[in-house]
Amino acid sequence: MQAPLFQTLAYRLADNGVAFISIDVKDRPVNVLTPELHREIGAVAALLAAHEKARGAVIHSGKSSFMAGGDLNRIVRYYDLHRTAAEAYTQSRTFTESLRKLETCGKPVAVAINGTALGGGLELALACHFRVVADDEKILLGLPEVSLGLLPGGGGTQRLPRLIGLKQASALILGSKRLSPAEALQMGIVHKVVAAADLVSAAEEWVLQGGNPQQPWDRKGYQVPGGSGLNDMNIGRLFQQLTGRVSADYRHNYPAPIAALRCLFNGTTVLSMDEALKIETREFSALTRDPVARNLIRTLFINKGKTTREQLIAEPGTQALQQRCEHAYIQQGNALLAEGVKPAVIDNAAFAVGLPQGPLAMAHERSAGDASRATPADFATPASAEPAFAEPTYVAVRQRLLCSQALAAAGCWEEGLTDPVKADLASILGWSFPSYTGGVLSYIDTMGLSAFVSLCDTLSCKTTADLNPSNWLRTKAQNDDRIYPSTA
Repeated sequence: MQAPLFQTLAYRLADNGVAFISIDVKDRPVNVLTPELHREIGAVAALLAAHEKARGAVIHSGKSSFMAGGDLNRIVRYYDLHRTAAEAYTQSRTFTESLRKLETCGKPVAVAINGTALGGGLELALACHFRVVADDEKILLGLPEVSLGLLPGGGGTQRLPRLIGLKQASALILGSKRLSPAEALQMGIVHKVVAAADLVSAAEEWVLQGGNPQQPWDRKGYQVPGGSGLNDMNIGRLFQQLTGRVSADYRHNYPAPIAALRCLFNGTTVLSMDEALKIETREFSALTRDPVARNLIRTLFINKGKTTREQLIAEPGTQALQQRCEHAYIQQGNALLAEGVKPAVIDNAAFAVGLPQGPLAMAHERSAGDASRATPADFATPASAEPAFAEPTYVAVRQRLLCSQALAAAGCWEEGLTDPVKADLASILGWSFPSYTGGVLSYIDTMGLSAFVSLCDTLSCKTTADLNPSNWLRTKAQNDDRIYPSTA
């Protein structure tokens, strides 16, 4: 049989009947998931199934590492395509379907993991029937997608709990934990750890010895280790505990952790792996259309790679940015207090939007620690006079705390003291502006400049605090609604 030519894979049948499938994504320093690789894994699975002389296969990497995961730039671009839910679902199914074809091809498939396997790289390994990894403590194995605002979308939320149980799988996925080969072996995620020189031969030997071509979850009578289904008292209690913890930790600002929980617990209640994978794809595809994933990836992974934290701290413009944003934040807190909003409500609103400290608490700290950084008026408790405006709603309080800082940052941008990339990074790394926004200017960009200007105008009508966009920002909003250029 003549093997077809692949762009990301190479297929070679040895004389002993073992097919060697090498992953080598061209023009990339490490293997990453691309649309071509998504499709070709399914195609090579079909080839293996149809190849009469093939007894099984060994999947290995053609590079020094195994696979780094998804292509983050491509994921960011997806958001700007404004895909429908149906389009995103269809696009997200390719990799999942290919991996399902691989594990149900009817022939044993071993994977030789020679280096770090994260995200989709580990999901590919989980779809193989036997996993052997090199004995190297530098190798990391994990599913870190939640830290990117996503969740494992290639079967990770379904195969991992079926291997090691819901409790351990939840901890790994929600915590975006990375494991060493020894830790992965101890947990039952991989089958064997061997010296690097013996890696491929160990995988080959398993195939030649007649390895089982059926996954545990496809065998009759299979049950999830530790139980599944919310009717199970222990599982129901675990789900409630984790839901409460996620709500407290993420304050409902990050959709990925709760979506991952739904995948884990709802997916393992169904008997069919194919139905379970549909649940995962629905949740994953929805996250790819959400701005939180785009913001986190763009600022904290793509842009962060261009600018180090030390560079940011050393720049005077960055220091001025932080001081002006903090000053605007404190002023807004005092204005809300003057309008009759209770101090606890103000600082709780700050906590709810993901800010680490309320403006009143910050004002008190600044007053006690370094009064020279602000004027006495910044920290003054207003007289108990009748407020000039009706007490703002809780939603408006939250909006004002974020918008005040965003306007201050826009002023620094206007004056040439910073640019969007540095402002966003400095705001998250410097004073812990909520990371789900992507940073202080990404907060505006996500909303759109014109919508942000309109919101500020609405809010400024109800307060004496300064929330008026500059003429420069208004003109910019009329000319282009985006701060960052579209990647579509």
